[in-house]
Amino acid sequence: MQSLQSEIQQRLSQSIQKLESKENLSLKQQQEILGELKETKNYFQTLSKWVDSAQKISDFGSWEHYHQKDELIWSEETYHILGFEPYSVTPSYELFIDCIHPKDREQIEEAYKESIKNEEPYHEVYRVQIDDTIKYIEAHAEHFYDESGSPELSIGTNQNVTERELEKKQLSESLDSQHTLLQEIHHRVKNNLAVVAGMLQLEWLQHDDPAMINTLQDSINRIKTIAGIHQQLYKSDRFEDVALGENIKNLATELISSMKTDTEIQLESDCDTVYLDVSQTLPCSLIANEVVTNAIKHAFEGRKTGLITLQVKDNSGNIKLRISDNGVGLPDDFEDRKGSLGMNLIDTLSSQLDGEYTFNSTDQGTEFNLVFSSN
Repeated sequence: MQSLQSEIQQRLSQSIQKLESKENLSLKQQQEILGELKETKNYFQTLSKWVDSAQKISDFGSWEHYHQKDELIWSEETYHILGFEPYSVTPSYELFIDCIHPKDREQIEEAYKESIKNEEPYHEVYRVQIDDTIKYIEAHAEHFYDESGSPELSIGTNQNVTERELEKKQLSESLDSQHTLLQEIHHRVKNNLAVVAGMLQLEWLQHDDPAMINTLQDSINRIKTIAGIHQQLYKSDRFEDVALGENIKNLATELISSMKTDTEIQLESDCDTVYLDVSQTLPCSLIANEVVTNAIKHAFEGRKTGLITLQVKDNSGNIKLRISDNGVGLPDDFEDRKGSLGMNLIDTLSSQLDGEYTFNSTDQGTEFNLVFSSN
């Protein structure tokens, strides 16, 4: 189309130059110019057919608004888009506004006036109601001004984008439905876990065996850790991710509050904002549950106060979890205890994360480190 436009412009320019020359034109020259103008007219008609065909194929119309004459010109396809037979009505700004859905009129009028006032391109999507049918129209326009800065001409387009907008609406409704469903699933899982924890607690109250009570309490805490993750998911708009540091801090606070001990334990945390998906948050939180539980049980034996420190750091996708205490350090038989359920859980869950962990014991207490890569 560009080459055809160039051809038209070139032929018109040549003809105009000949007509504007001061030389008297012979009859032959006049006939040549007339022939060039007729050929240019044919080119222009071809170009107009191309434009009309392109507008029909794409459901795309054009329009011109001459502000100072208050005149509006529509292409044939614009008539169709707005629900009229071509040239069956006289285009006007008032008629155009009447075509717009009542709920969209004020917004469209205001947006059009603001774009002219601010000398900015106009772009809006509005609805047109034709009988019982709703169309979505996307409009673009550029404005031109005279030497005094007054608006002179606006040239714009209207395109029927109903199919696109309905698909967007359907997708949005589908996402809202899935969001509601996920909330319900997480809510039910959390409630079911609470029921299981409650049943274990009832079982705990019926036993006098300290070892059995200890085992049941550990199981309840593990269930609460899982329930805590689902609680975060239930409250969050990010169902795919959980804030790791916040989750571990919450579970450590709950453990310190719920586990009976003669030591007054303080909790400090220094956590980067790290979001992980559930497949990583769950094993990492369960590992933290085991480490914090062991610290509460064994680190501060015979002491009135104690401190547990949590750190979650993200170094370009390498996540480091550090849990330390200022307690008595690891027992001498620590290596022999690695076959316990808690240590087996830490080992298995670390493997799930493709991570590596270490326990270090000093005069200042015990330090646990876990390093793994985020998905």
